[in-house]
Amino acid sequence: MSDPLDATLTVTPLADGVSLTLILTVENVGQDSFDLSFPDGQRAEFVAVDEEESEVWRWSNGRAFSMALGSETLVPGESVGYEAEWSSPPPGEYEVTGSLAASNADASATMTVVVPKTE
Repeated sequence: MSDPLDATLTVTPLADGVSLTLILTVENVGQDSFDLSFPDGQRAEFVAVDEEESEVWRWSNGRAFSMALGSETLVPGESVGYEAEWSSPPPGEYEVTGSLAASNADASATMTVVVPKTE
């Protein structure tokens, strides 16, 4: 049985012109409520890889998360968004993936992001 979750990723440049906002939206598309279980305070992960599939950025690097177990319940049709900021990404083309950090569900979305060279 697959999880009744649908994920989408939105990437938006910030007004400063050098940072990106990433939002992973997870929606319960099933008929029943779904309880998400988290092993710690992290709710989502964001990773960017370059054209050679080398990881160039991981949102959780250098971050500390509470060690408390957590949970969230999504009723049918409900969605929740998890946000991250990628500050000053280098120019290039990247595959960016946002994934749910729940221990009992898999939901992720990937998109291509082009960071232009600044003059």
